[in-house]
Order: sequence, then C-alpha cells, then structure tokens
Amino acid sequence: MGMSLKYERNVRFVQATPDMRDECAKVFENSTLYDRYFKGTEFLKEMLYESLDAGRVIAARIGSGEIVGVMVYELKGMFGEFPYLALLGVKDGYRKQAIGSRLIDVFQKICEQTGFDKCFICVSHFNPRAKALYQRKGFKPVVLIPDLIREGIDEWVLMKRL
Repeated sequence: MGMSLKYERNVRFVQATPDMRDECAKVFENSTLYDRYFKGTEFLKEMLYESLDAGRVIAARIGSGEIVGVMVYELKGMFGEFPYLALLGVKDGYRKQAIGSRLIDVFQKICEQTGFDKCFICVSHFNPRAKALYQRKGFKPVVLIPDLIREGIDEWVLMKRL
C-alpha cells in the first residue's frame, strides 16, 4: 500500500554513499525496468557501486530513513559533454507520489548549478509513463534508437534546454 501524499512531503534528497548500495538497488525491484535490464545479473549493483563511489547518486529518503527513490546521473555522460540522467527509480508502493518528478527537479538544479544549458535522459520504449513524466517536465524527444543497450529494447533520447 502506498503512502499518502501528505506524508510524501517528508521526503529528503541526499547524496547517497557506498554503504547505501544494497538499499538503493532494492528501489528498482518490482519494476519493468528491473525485469528487462537487471534481473539475474550483477549489472545494477556494479553500476550503483561505481556511481556511488563517484558521488553521482541521489537518494530520496522518507522520515523513517527508508530510501524510496534513487537517481544516478553523469555530468558529462551524453556525448562526453552534457549531463545525462542514467537511472531513475521509485520503490514499489511509493510510486505516483511525485518522488520521481522531484528527483528530476534535483537533477535539473545540479545541471544548472554546474553551468550546463541542456540535459538528457533516455527512456525505454516499454516505459510510456516515464516518457510522459519527462515530457511534462519539459524534456523533448529527439530520436528513438533501436536496440541501444539491449537487443529488442528501443530507447528514446530526450533533451531539455535549461
């Protein structure tokens, strides 16, 4: 059962640390993204370990301390020049409460504060809800790339001017 929107306001956004890796990884379980990309592999934990070490992970924490959302970004991850939101997830039971939207706001603020004038996100073709969220946040679809990361999964590249 999800939490009420009233309680959701108690979400804090913190830079995640390497000791949070397993809890961050759990955020992605029970999602199509997890099933299609990470299930049965160590890829998610490896990606998180590298990103946590580099200080490129933001966690959404509720009052109890539980991590309910995670964002991984790279400041020069798109074309070696522009900020790229590499991974965004909200824990099952906490979705549809604007946590993902607020993580995107944090990403945009980081991009602006570091002097960038545009940022990028990729979203899988099987995730129309995420694509709609990104578009509501001002990201515009640029190109659909077939089989970009996994065979049979097409990725939309979206860009936002800041």
